Amino acid sequence: MRKLVSLFLALVMMLALVPTAMADDAYTLDIYWVGNGDNEAVRAGVEAAINEYIEPLIGAKVSFHIVGWGDWNDKAINALQSGEKMDLIFTADWEGYGVEVAGDLLMPLDDLLEQYGQGIKETLPQTFLDGVRVNGVLYGIPTNKELCVPEGVSINKTAANAIGWDVTAEDPSIKTLADLAPWFEKYKAMFPDKYPYLMDGQAGRWPDEPWCPDWAGMGTNSIAMKMAKQENGEFDETIYSIFATPEQEEHIRLMYDWGSKGYISPDAALTSFDYNGTFGRGDFLAYALPLKGNGIKSAEMYQANATAEFECVEITLQPKYVVTTHAGGSMFAIPVTCKNPEAAMKYLNLMHSDKTLVNLMLFGAEGQNYKKIDENTVEVISDANWYGVHGGAWTVGNTLLQYVTKGEDPNKNALLQSYADDAIATASLGFRFVKDNVADQIAAVDAVVSEMANPLMCGQVDPDDPQLGIEALKAALTDAGMDEIIAEVQTQYDAWKAAQ
Repeated sequence: MRKLVSLFLALVMMLALVPTAMADDAYTLDIYWVGNGDNEAVRAGVEAAINEYIEPLIGAKVSFHIVGWGDWNDKAINALQSGEKMDLIFTADWEGYGVEVAGDLLMPLDDLLEQYGQGIKETLPQTFLDGVRVNGVLYGIPTNKELCVPEGVSINKTAANAIGWDVTAEDPSIKTLADLAPWFEKYKAMFPDKYPYLMDGQAGRWPDEPWCPDWAGMGTNSIAMKMAKQENGEFDETIYSIFATPEQEEHIRLMYDWGSKGYISPDAALTSFDYNGTFGRGDFLAYALPLKGNGIKSAEMYQANATAEFECVEITLQPKYVVTTHAGGSMFAIPVTCKNPEAAMKYLNLMHSDKTLVNLMLFGAEGQNYKKIDENTVEVISDANWYGVHGGAWTVGNTLLQYVTKGEDPNKNALLQSYADDAIATASLGFRFVKDNVADQIAAVDAVVSEMANPLMCGQVDPDDPQLGIEALKAALTDAGMDEIIAEVQTQYDAWKAAQ
């Protein structure tokens, strides 16, 4: 009898150890994710909550490597290039996706998607998947978010009312950026120490520009096709050196006029310019930014930055088109150093199909990192804020499965996705420029644009200045190798077009 009891106790002890052994043996997915600044204590709690949920589902657990925006190249991309173990990595067209693919750093995903990505295939529009293929091959899984992001302006309605402007989103008097000039004049007269026109200076953002954004995937948008159809209904598929065009010159001259009149901050072209803080204080009349429809972008900006009370109204200044960089604006990819790509794809599949995981990734654990207000609305717990640590909602799987924060439109995520329903695909949707053959020229051109174009685009330099003006910029771009780059882009575009 004692032997039986002893055997029974030994068996119970062995069974008690099984979950721990299974947990210890579970594969760890090392996930590199861009963010706003790691918080180790908060991250550890979120990882524990996610692991408790996903281990029974996919036999794996997660370890997040949150890398700040400014450190991304040094810490994440260098780790990728040096061959460190990495199972998933954030990527984007504007954040090196093409370079990573060309460098054979990312796995092709078509077979893995077919085997383990049923939830992705059922929920992610085909336009996203087609839009991020490189030479027909899928290397990244896009976030299911807004697919159409026209540029426009967020108008400080409170300031507008103060100068007698009863502004609306469909204001018939504002069709172009230049139409704002009379209101800028009134604002400057009433608030002489403030600057009515606010923009992200390093982009020199132009909210009614004709160019496809980030079209050639270079560090600067200096080569592009026009985005909209012509009057004859056809696309203009000319590849432009945009700083050599009359459209760009006209805009630069407008910016210089506004800069001279005090409509633009003299610090706007500096990397240190605090445009988020300026927005948050409400010290502006019009802020140039990419929009998502239905006032959502302004609401998000207000939630993140507002230190004063004011209202915003958005005016869209571009037509609704779908371009390559928006299809690939946020993705996760599986690096070639991944030791278990099946588990990585299973995790990606849950990010697009499992509401529990999506919101664990986005907000953390209920009661620990946030509290529920209603079925679809949450309030972040400030002392354990995970929502502010990582890259944001636009980086997390399927936005339709996400909760919204207190004060946001409950239908926000559905509106984000439906906004593209009537958008038109550009002629070049899916084209990606492979830069290897002209890498030196691209580096030189990007350096010229960074040094000379931003001050011009922010109205801080006379366009006719013989050393720093438009003609000097055009000459410097030619010397840097612009013609060779355009010839290479043209060759690749022609080959891509013929293969469609």
